[in-house]
Amino acid sequence: MAEVPPLRFRIVDVVKLPSAEEGRIGKYDVVVTYQDTNGRTRVVTIPWERLEGKTEDEQLAIISEYIRKEEGFRKAMIGREITV
Repeated sequence: MAEVPPLRFRIVDVVKLPSAEEGRIGKYDVVVTYQDTNGRTRVVTIPWERLEGKTEDEQLAIISEYIRKEEGFRKAMIGREITV
């Protein structure tokens, strides 16, 4: 996965929803909508168990971790070509 240099993102929305993932029925996920400085909006989904009971600073660190991973994956895929 590509290394992502430090970037600034703005959290647009955070919502806790019942998980739609197989194997997580009855559990919750948090969907975080974030935006980069160019106005592009993306989302990450985090299991509620990762955030539950944490301080706001700890939650922000976890959200940052998920955004960093997502952005690294996105940058690694940009420009690739596939045949299906």
